[in-house]
Amino acid sequence: MATTIKSSALDFNNIKSNLKDYLANKDEFRDYNFEASGLSNILDVLAYNTHLNALIANFALNESYLPTAQLRSSVVSLSEGIGYVPDTDTAAQAKVRLTFNSSAAGREETVSLPAYTKFTTSVDDTSYSFQTVQPFEAIDDGTGFYGFKTNDGSNRISIFEGSLRTKTFLVGEYQDNPVYVIPDTTIDADTVTVKVYASGVSSDFTQYQNISGATSISANSTIYILKESPNGYFDLSFGDGETFGIAPTTGSRIEISYLSVKGATANGASDFTPASQFSQGNISADLNVVTYVNSIGGDNKESIESIRKNAPFQYATQNRMVTAGDYSSLILQSYSTLIEDIASWGGEEAVNPEFGAVYISILFENGVTADTISTTKQAIRNLAAQLSIVSFNIRFIDPIETFIETDTFFQFNPKLTDLTLNAVQNNVNNIIAGYFTDNTGGFKQAFRRSNVLTEVDASSPAILSSRSNIRMQQRFTPTSPNLILVINSLLIAPAARSVLIGNRVESSFDTIVNNVIEGRYEDAANLMIQLDISNENFAYIVDTLKAVAVNKSVNLQFPVPIAIPDDNEYIITSNAFTYQGTTCLLRNKLSTNIIQIVASAGDDILVDNIGNFNAVDGIVTINNFNPTSISAGLNLIKLAAVPSNQSAIAPTRNEILNFDKDRSTTTAVTVSAIN
Repeated sequence: MATTIKSSALDFNNIKSNLKDYLANKDEFRDYNFEASGLSNILDVLAYNTHLNALIANFALNESYLPTAQLRSSVVSLSEGIGYVPDTDTAAQAKVRLTFNSSAAGREETVSLPAYTKFTTSVDDTSYSFQTVQPFEAIDDGTGFYGFKTNDGSNRISIFEGSLRTKTFLVGEYQDNPVYVIPDTTIDADTVTVKVYASGVSSDFTQYQNISGATSISANSTIYILKESPNGYFDLSFGDGETFGIAPTTGSRIEISYLSVKGATANGASDFTPASQFSQGNISADLNVVTYVNSIGGDNKESIESIRKNAPFQYATQNRMVTAGDYSSLILQSYSTLIEDIASWGGEEAVNPEFGAVYISILFENGVTADTISTTKQAIRNLAAQLSIVSFNIRFIDPIETFIETDTFFQFNPKLTDLTLNAVQNNVNNIIAGYFTDNTGGFKQAFRRSNVLTEVDASSPAILSSRSNIRMQQRFTPTSPNLILVINSLLIAPAARSVLIGNRVESSFDTIVNNVIEGRYEDAANLMIQLDISNENFAYIVDTLKAVAVNKSVNLQFPVPIAIPDDNEYIITSNAFTYQGTTCLLRNKLSTNIIQIVASAGDDILVDNIGNFNAVDGIVTINNFNPTSISAGLNLIKLAAVPSNQSAIAPTRNEILNFDKDRSTTTAVTVSAIN
């Protein structure tokens, strides 16, 4: 028999059992009843102490590694060790137009709106304070109207949520690596301003720059380092005064200003009210506020899991763009408040290979406007120009969203639960919707049928088994046909033109090329058409025109191959729409890849060939499709296809999966079996 204690079994019962085995093999305790003696209590204490020490050692070891650490302080510290700075809370930002009128005599021609001018608003009955973070100027237009503008002449003024706070420190006697603690957990690091004054009473200051924005560092650099401390506050430190930037000298005054923000809860504000009148000189007036962009971009402090995921990738990039992953990491680091997810890949991996290019697809947060998206994309190009080692062309590709439709069936035994069939069915619906919420909606997030059915089966003992039919769905908006007008006689092309079509005048044609004008009109071929071309000095009337209605094809790309057509199941289906006065749907002809327009009731075929699908490539083509209206008040067609493999749908590149709850069903089959 072994006379040593096993050290690998560290739970309480195993430790106590090993202690018993050890003592039982000693002559002094041979044939001793350990359960019915005071020694049992001593063994409990020993086992408990050993078990507790093992747990502490395990916890301590776990906290030493980024993948296993559980405490935020540990994760933040470990990520900083590899050069990653977690995101702080971020202020929501809105863009507004600020103007006022003044009839004051002797008013100033140019006025300035001070930084930190406040505005109030509310979201979900909660009040928030917004403010400017820099001054803006306005010039009298001669009538007393003033409109504030940015330095580049834009009238879109940015205002930020938050409360302005200032913290002042006096530099004492020299010490190595002094740290100044800012007792605030909701700092927006992007709004921090650090000024160092020569003395406690001096008005001259040097403004320091965050090290994250520095492109080079020398002994003369004026940089500061701001990082999260273990208690959630923030530590401010400076260079060493030698090789790592200038350190404030003894007697200096350090002044830190920043916005303390509420994060994501301030997103969505649209109505802003000035907290006070604008006043300068003899001008006193109410500011008029017009909102261009509702507040967006507010975000909470980066989560532990986000830090754990992003820190290694950021470390791998080394602040330069070489691989596709580098582009994703650095873009996400700079614009994380606007971006929900991002995917990048080399041009050689594109459907049509393009060497020397990098493709980027960005899923922006809800509420981000088209103007903000355009501005962000240009800023990304500028960032790439600074950090790219090799000159690559950037190609922005919009995400392609594919929706999943499910028809789920489950066997239900009502004797095995106190819940009604409807209650269990509602639970199943919630489980399916929850699965898609948790596991899809981003790039490279796949759908796996077995996983969702496992959750369904485990949700209730009354559910004995389940199965699900899967369809993938693309959406498109039908467009009116193009109208091409061919002029029979050559005309001089004057500056101003208009086209009279029926009773509607169109003046959107800027050029006439080869006697052809192109535009988009409904029922174009049935309209009386007159072309009126005129300028200041002459006019031409041409009444001999050829009208040709031209429809464009719609190509839908699915993320995986489509099932091969057979004579039992319709592979392609759609939602209902009205065509030639009949409620119809799109559906493939059995055993073929031809798509038809079929009446919803009676299966009458209105159009025998409206398009086709390529099963292997997962492409559906619809030609000359122009319905009168779409049922259920929709303005788009939902076209569904059965995938060749319903067990898994794995998107690639810029493809994203989501769930269409409205086109999905759940059916219970009542049974009496218990297994």
